Amino acid sequence: MNALTAERTSTDSDPAEHGHVVSLLLTDADDGLYKVLTMLRSRRWKVRSLRVDMSGEIGRVDLVVTRDGRDADLLLEQLRRVVPVVRADLG
Repeated sequence: MNALTAERTSTDSDPAEHGHVVSLLLTDADDGLYKVLTMLRSRRWKVRSLRVDMSGEIGRVDLVVTRDGRDADLLLEQLRRVVPVVRADLG
């Protein structure tokens, strides 16, 4: 998946209307991305939109996670515990 950009969106409207918008910087390319996606699935976060750019040493992942009553800070805390995640921010 090096130098790969994948995008999946369900609507053309503002993503923030539909969920928590999160930006991640991560290492370990495919392995790091796999760990992030595994964490999201195991904690039952529903990803509405995903954009991945793993072209450099530090990859960037932008995603929108469906609002389900849980706090966005909980999502960030869980993402920051994933070893390859260098930085996780809302928006």
